[in-house]
Amino acid sequence: MKEIPEIAQFLRELPGFDILDDAQIANCAKNIDIAYYRQGDDILTAGSENRCLHIIRSGAVELRDDAGQMMARLAERDCFGFPSLMRQTPARNHSIAMEDTLVYHLDGTAFARARHASVGFDTWFIRALSDRLTMHPPPPTFRGVSGQQVRSLITRPPVSIGMNASIRETAQKMVEERVSAMLISDGTAVAGIITDRDIRERIVATGIDGSHPVTEVMTVSPVTLDGDANAYEAAIVMMQSNIHHLPVTSGGKILGMVSRSDFMRLETEHPLYLVSDIGKQKTAAGVVEVCRRMPALIIGQIEADANGELLGKFITMITDTVTRQLLRIAEAEFGPPPCDYAWVALGSQGRFEQSAKSDQDNALVLSNDAKETDDEYFASIAKVVNDGLDACGYVYCPGDVMASNPKWRRPLRDWKQYFHKWITVPEEKALMHANIFFDLRCIAGSSELVDALKKSVQKDARKNEIFLALMAKNAMTYQPPLGFFRQFVLDKSGEHKNTLDIKMHGIMPIVEIARIRSLAAGELRICTRNRLLAAAKAKEITETDAANLIDALDFIEKLRIEHQSRQLQAGKQPDNHLAPEELSPLVRQNLKSAFSQVRVSQSALLNRFHLA
Repeated sequence: MKEIPEIAQFLRELPGFDILDDAQIANCAKNIDIAYYRQGDDILTAGSENRCLHIIRSGAVELRDDAGQMMARLAERDCFGFPSLMRQTPARNHSIAMEDTLVYHLDGTAFARARHASVGFDTWFIRALSDRLTMHPPPPTFRGVSGQQVRSLITRPPVSIGMNASIRETAQKMVEERVSAMLISDGTAVAGIITDRDIRERIVATGIDGSHPVTEVMTVSPVTLDGDANAYEAAIVMMQSNIHHLPVTSGGKILGMVSRSDFMRLETEHPLYLVSDIGKQKTAAGVVEVCRRMPALIIGQIEADANGELLGKFITMITDTVTRQLLRIAEAEFGPPPCDYAWVALGSQGRFEQSAKSDQDNALVLSNDAKETDDEYFASIAKVVNDGLDACGYVYCPGDVMASNPKWRRPLRDWKQYFHKWITVPEEKALMHANIFFDLRCIAGSSELVDALKKSVQKDARKNEIFLALMAKNAMTYQPPLGFFRQFVLDKSGEHKNTLDIKMHGIMPIVEIARIRSLAAGELRICTRNRLLAAAKAKEITETDAANLIDALDFIEKLRIEHQSRQLQAGKQPDNHLAPEELSPLVRQNLKSAFSQVRVSQSALLNRFHLA
């Protein structure tokens, strides 16, 4: 056959097959059938007998279980079907062509001969089999208690009092029940909550008479969480809302309450324990000292199979806590602010997507009542916070996008003008700033200032197709590191020679696509995954493309946190530069598939704005 030399050459370049000698390669090539499948065709059906090793010559294939859940996405040069072939069992997954696909079917007998003839070839596929059989990701968990349902942390039935009770009666019942927080009930649901801290700060410190109704001083409509939620969700809610007590419900009925001490009592390595210690510090040096425990905490959570999304939220919540505490320390030193302000996080902190290696991007939005003379105050507190964050490991922004830069601590009207100009008169710097500033999120101060700014920005961005098109074109700066033949394109020199920058060329392209798609849909969501889901709901992107990008992001983030964990355990500074040799052959192939999906989504983005 005329095709055999071409098939043999293709096989020689495949991982695993590159171990075989020429005679073994020739024998495999002679026993290959070539088949063409259209998009949507089921190449190998779950439960069917499999007699071949299937090799993708061109196109893409998705493996799905009987429930339709995606198990893996494969591309050119990937193999599938070998688990059932090697174990002599029916195929356990559906193998579906995602696009028009050409497949080489290697006869199972010839595959078995090659395994028998070459120990190296056999070993490669045994390892690949192990990887494939365990490739389905486990449910996201955190060390110890955090993987449980939150209801499991409740230690006693709920303690509550009616809305007609006085402050004194409520305090007496808290003493009798030995609780540090009391739920205020309207008879059917929770109307409010009052804590020991509330009694000190709202009652004793202000001199309110104990005969007054407790409803005057309670926190109205407190944050609650369903009892079936995982405990790590409770931890995130408590950190995000900066609360110490969280009522737990089921079908609207109160089950009880969990507190930070419930986590700390069971698990001293939990992030809530670190957050609590940060909140006790009175000096920036004290905050820095507490943050020295961060690397060990991150390692512990990664070892407990924390996925990238949840780990990013935990790290970001800790950064938020550090920022707020440094602001409190600064205000204690320089006095109360002369006007309302909002401290905003940008970039990965704004998106809740920080990793073990993150710099700082932040700014100050001031009330329009701010005077020129007020800038000295805000410059002073910005220096305390920016210097403190740097000392804690969040290094200064290389582009000086920080509140210590007077350009980025301006009144609300100036911020509205900034964004209006960036959107309506886009230029290179405007696009660079847009990449960072569209991720803004209020960390401390007046959230109303940020809400007003976002409302103004949303209107300008959605109706300006030229700006969005230029953002899409600029987003192509971040290209997946794949060559023409799907080989990794590695850094060729410098400190990180022969590595992949998986943040710059893997994660950032997805972040850019999500940001632009959500803006085009008129959405100002912050998290990358939420942006993609919102854009899909608005029909700005297909549901399939959104799901594929989220899967790719999950996979790349997993590789990054595992890489950074290895560095932290070795006492090194974490980075985003991954050497392919750190990965198994199958993982390398799956990473190429993830990069390929990003490239496909980038092409779709260019087509959306007629830039292709």
